[in-house]
Amino acid sequence: MFIKGNNLIERFRNLEFASSFSVGEIGFGIGLNFLTTCKTWLEHTSPDKTLNFFSFDKYLFKCEDFKEIISLQSELTEQAQELIRFYPNNVEGVQRISLFQGRVLLNLVIGEIENTKDYLSLSHSIDAWYLDGFSPSKNPKLWSENLLKTIHKTCHIDSTFSTYTSSGHVKTNLKIAGFKFFKVDGFSKKRHMLKGKVNSDLVKKNLIKGTIAVIGSGIAGCTLSQTLARKGYNVDLFEKSESICSGASDHELLVTYPKLSAHDTAYGRFNLQAFLFSTRFYDQLQSTSWNKTGVLILDHNEETLKKHQSLLGKRSDGSIYKSLNEKEVSELAGIELRHKGLLFKEAGYISPKEICEELIDSPNINLITSAEVEDLRRVENKTTFRIGSNIYEYEFLCLCAGSDTDSLIDLEGFSKKRGQVSHIESSEEFRKINLPICAKGYLSPRIGKLNVIGSSYSNLGDLEINSEEHLSNMEKLKVITDKEAVVVSGKVGFRAVSKDHLPIVGEMNGIFFNTCHGSRASVTAPISAEVIASLIGNEASPLGARELKALSPLRFN
Repeated sequence: MFIKGNNLIERFRNLEFASSFSVGEIGFGIGLNFLTTCKTWLEHTSPDKTLNFFSFDKYLFKCEDFKEIISLQSELTEQAQELIRFYPNNVEGVQRISLFQGRVLLNLVIGEIENTKDYLSLSHSIDAWYLDGFSPSKNPKLWSENLLKTIHKTCHIDSTFSTYTSSGHVKTNLKIAGFKFFKVDGFSKKRHMLKGKVNSDLVKKNLIKGTIAVIGSGIAGCTLSQTLARKGYNVDLFEKSESICSGASDHELLVTYPKLSAHDTAYGRFNLQAFLFSTRFYDQLQSTSWNKTGVLILDHNEETLKKHQSLLGKRSDGSIYKSLNEKEVSELAGIELRHKGLLFKEAGYISPKEICEELIDSPNINLITSAEVEDLRRVENKTTFRIGSNIYEYEFLCLCAGSDTDSLIDLEGFSKKRGQVSHIESSEEFRKINLPICAKGYLSPRIGKLNVIGSSYSNLGDLEINSEEHLSNMEKLKVITDKEAVVVSGKVGFRAVSKDHLPIVGEMNGIFFNTCHGSRASVTAPISAEVIASLIGNEASPLGARELKALSPLRFN
């Protein structure tokens, strides 16, 4: 009904090159409307186009229940299997799920509509609406005048809607909200349904035709370049060194696990959403540079123990993390440990340089190395900069320069911290380690002939190996294990950090910032790339309004 009611087959077939289409839905339910739309989209569009589908619901069916119910829909088997592979978690807030190699983006907004409707204010480009909530008598909140007015604000001149409901109360509120509608024949036991358009003169923003500049080729810059390229944009990626990942991303591995809060804060919600998105992101790459080993966080002191107890009190189903005793921790780690802890089973580690090389392997990405950017400035609607004697000009520029940010632009709340890791000989005992183990610092599995421990966090201003920081790392190792270790080498880099330890992501004065990921870039960079891409393309955001405000570069002004 929704496909026909919104004339989607014809609209899908007539999309312009490299464009996207956005569908909004009230009431995800078992996901039948979503899967049917996916099937239609994949059948009638080319691979260079993206379906942006977002849906609201109070809670999510368990995956086991979804499998059982959807098994009756044999015509949707392929689409259902893809969703099962990356099935969302039942957590409040926004979850963005990328499916079918990025051809479909599901933005699932879970929670009471009163708490989640602010998400609607973040988008003004919804092409078609499925108004599929419970009947007005069962759930009047989903048909209120206020909610329908909010939905109307997301629409443009060509937006449409359809709904099973044709009650007088709904028609009255639709009219007040600004929708034009008419009756059509019903489906199954429904005599009549409604479909229509909006009274709006807002024109949908077209895809950018020019090239977007990205400065910095670490994790943040490469994930952003890949995200933009996947959406059909052309990207010029600038790197000051001779090769990519020359800054804080230049390490043997980056441990990929979240720093969570048991409280419903913007900090805690963002970190959880970023973690869930990043692990699915790396899964879809199908890269040998992503190692989903799980990550252990040990209860090494009273503060950590209390935090973990709070997390377990909030969520004890084991879907994101679960508690392990001392014996279980040691068996899983492959080495004897003295503490119990939490296991993040979907976590792991990446080889950053290798994964970045894969990310930017695209005909839409033009890598420019040995490019020292100077004189960065915004003039009217263009951003200009100089490399040597050459002047570059772009309408859209994204700054992903990490610790070099302050050499290009003044940014409130920005600072940088030195970090040194230590490489130890992979003895017989350390070769048994199966996954990253974290306490005050971390101990990695074997990487080549070494294990990595770290990391320091200091204000030193040089890149020289410091013996005191090696000693500090060894003290952190002792918290994890009393096994003897020999340091053979190390590596130093500068992290870009903010005052509140959240990334700085968003637009300010015409420049898009994606920086200050600290030591969590492998977790926070993928979803931050989606934030920037959604701002540039005027698409639905992967985060809620509270989280976007918490990340904004304007928050320190």
